[in-house]
Formats: sequence, structure tokens, C-alpha cells
Amino acid sequence: MGKFTRRWILPLVYFTDNWLSRIGLFLLLSATVLWIFLTGASAASGYLGILQFVALPATFFLGLVLVPLGISLQRRRESPDHHVLPDKIDLANRRVLRFLLFVGGATCANLIIGGALTYQTVHYMESTNFCGTACHVMAPEFAAYQAGAHAQVKCVECHIGEGAGNAIRAKVNGTRQLFLVTTGRYQRPIPSPPHGLKAAGETCENCHSPRHDYGQRLWRRTQFNDAGERLETALMLKLGAIHRAHRGVSYEAADERRSRMLAVRTKSGAEYATDGYRAGKETAVFRRDMDCLDCHNRPAHEFENPERSVDQMMTEGRLPQRLPLFRKAALDALRGEYAPGAAAAALPARLLAFYEKNQPAVPREELVKAGRELVSLYERNVFPAMRVGWGTYPQHLGHTDSPGCFRCHGDELKPKKAGQGLTQDCEACHKVIGVEEKDLKAMQELGG
Repeated sequence: MGKFTRRWILPLVYFTDNWLSRIGLFLLLSATVLWIFLTGASAASGYLGILQFVALPATFFLGLVLVPLGISLQRRRESPDHHVLPDKIDLANRRVLRFLLFVGGATCANLIIGGALTYQTVHYMESTNFCGTACHVMAPEFAAYQAGAHAQVKCVECHIGEGAGNAIRAKVNGTRQLFLVTTGRYQRPIPSPPHGLKAAGETCENCHSPRHDYGQRLWRRTQFNDAGERLETALMLKLGAIHRAHRGVSYEAADERRSRMLAVRTKSGAEYATDGYRAGKETAVFRRDMDCLDCHNRPAHEFENPERSVDQMMTEGRLPQRLPLFRKAALDALRGEYAPGAAAAALPARLLAFYEKNQPAVPREELVKAGRELVSLYERNVFPAMRVGWGTYPQHLGHTDSPGCFRCHGDELKPKKAGQGLTQDCEACHKVIGVEEKDLKAMQELGG
């Protein structure tokens, strides 16, 4: 009999009868049975998905580790030269034959089940459901994603990218985030640092071609004053010119939110900077080549502006247009501070209290319906437990929610050489058709 056979094969036959190996076998069988029962079940719940595609595979492979570990420990206690071991493997011995058949069958089954579990786990962890619901700290981002224009785009298409390197980095980062969530050390609100931001060429440009000329587009907004009168604003945006002008631009930012720029360099080589930056009194946090995501900084996770949202809902008829002071009352209710989970009752009550004090003749039924709509708007954008409120994640597109365009086109950045600075001409980006006009004739002529 060979040395390897005597030292390893024979002990494998006789030394599997120990408590550690039995625990391993129990975990293997339990994970396998549960996996069979859950196969085909819906993973709409993030927690069910974690059980099915994370916990069960972990349990299965833990069992595979414990079985040989128990054998190894048993071998240390009982010498391979113990008198109960036979001198050779005899296939005529039914016990030996049955065990070898069991090992062969179990190995094939483990390969099939383990492979299936591994594949399903990787597939599930790339799903939008896993990203959005498996971790409660992502509730604000998931709510904004579901209400956004990119709700049909999978998270991994923008946040991970293609290739094995990106996948490995994402899993390592995910492991770090899991530790932070488990220990409660995660930041509130979740930051969105631009250091690891994918370039638009890897994400946005997979769908939106940079070679396309977007020309001019009509932009309009309907607002309501306290008397319920409609006020129209309309601009003709020069999208093609805007996109062309910002190609080949690089910048250095003062903060990770990119709310203030310290230096800008254009494609032509022109340089602009703040006085503090040139004097060495200000230091940039990072440098980046400008692309889509520096203005469209919340493309798939845009949180709503309360004023614009209320105006839009009033325009669509989801909120009353003719109630006196309704816009003011709605914004007052939306901006109220409520404990986690309390807004569903407290916000409508605040709206009713406003009208009971200022306009008691207003029908209660209409206010109750409006209160439900406002609660829905609030719960999509405000998450007290995560310290996410109105304006926590500003949109840099335009210049209404944040300095936006004026981060570069303001007064702070001055040219390195004497001459014209970065343009501040409104007409360079849009032509004004009308601003907050009651009867905007141009829109009437266009059929709006």
C-alpha cells in the first residue's frame, strides 16, 4: 500500500465520524434543501434575496470546509497506523465501496450545487433589487432612482463598468461598505465623492453619443402665485452650443461636492483661477477633466426641488390650482421637520391646520387628497434617519438648485492673461422667451 493511500485515503473512510464533520454535513444538507425550495421564488424582497443568494451559498461552502477540517482533527487524535485500519483498500469490502461511491456522488452534487449557487449569487448581486433594497442606507438613492429617467438602467452599468478589474474593485469596495453598515459607521447622508467617478465615456456615452448635435430645445416651466394664477417661463436652450463649448475643459475644485471651482483650463489653453488659488492660499481637493457628470451630476438619482415639484403637480391637476394660498401652504408643510415615520400623519395635519387658521371655508376633502399627494412627494425626497432633506443633494445643471453654471461663469475665476474672462452672457446658453408671465403670447402661438 502506498504512503499517500495509507495516510489520507484510509483515514477519510474511518475518520468522518466526528462532531465537526457532522455539523458540516448538516450545513451542506440544510443549504441544499433550502436552495431547492427557494429556487424559482421571487426575490422582490431584498432580505429574501440575501438569504437565497448570499446566506445559503456561504452556509454551503462553510459546510464544505468543516467536513475536511473535522477529518483533519480526528486524524490527529487517531494515528493512521491504528490497528483498526485495514492494510489495503479492498473494493470487495462493501463499506469501502459504499463510501467511495458516496464521495464520488457527493463531489458531483457539490460541484453542480456550488456552481449554481455561485452563479446565482453573482447574478443577484448585480441586480437593481440587491443594490436598492438589500441595504437600508440606500433607501434615499433607490427612491430617487425609481422616480428618475434612468430607472430602466441597471445600477452596475454605471457604478461598476465593464471588465474583471472593475468587478473586483466593486466587490472589495462592497465588502468595506458591508463592514461599515454592520458596525453602524457609515456616513449620514451617504456622500457622493467624485474621485472614483466613472468617466462619461464609460457610462453616459454608451447611450448618448457625444457626436450628436442636440441643437436647440424649448424649456418651459409653469408656476402658480398665491392667488392660483399661472405664471409661465420659457427659454430656448442652445444645447448644441453648450455641449460643444465644454469639451476639452479641465478644472480644479475646492470641495468634493464640486460646488466651487478654483481653476479652469479650456481646450484653447486659456486659464482662469481665483485670486486665492494663484496666491497659494487655497488648495484644490481634486482635478478632473470635465464631462457630462460635472453638470448632470445626479443623472439617475435626482432629488426633487419642492417648489418645482409642487408647481408641476399643480399643473398636472394632482394638486389643487385654485385654492387660495395653496402653494404657500404646501411648501410650508413640505419643509416642516418630522420625526422618522411621522410625516404620513403630521404633514397633512399641518396642511389642515394652516387652512383652519387662514381659510376655514376651504373644503376639507380637497385638502385631505392634497395631503396624500404631498406625503408621497415628501417620502420620495426626505429621509430623516439618513439626514437627507430638501437640497442635500443639489443638481448642478442650470443655476437654480445650486450655483451650477456660475461655479465657473461667476466673478471669482479671473483670466491668467488680461482679456475677456469666461462669458456671463445669458444669451450664450439660452434665449429668453418670457419669465413668469401670466399670458405668455409666444407659448400660445406655439400651441402651449
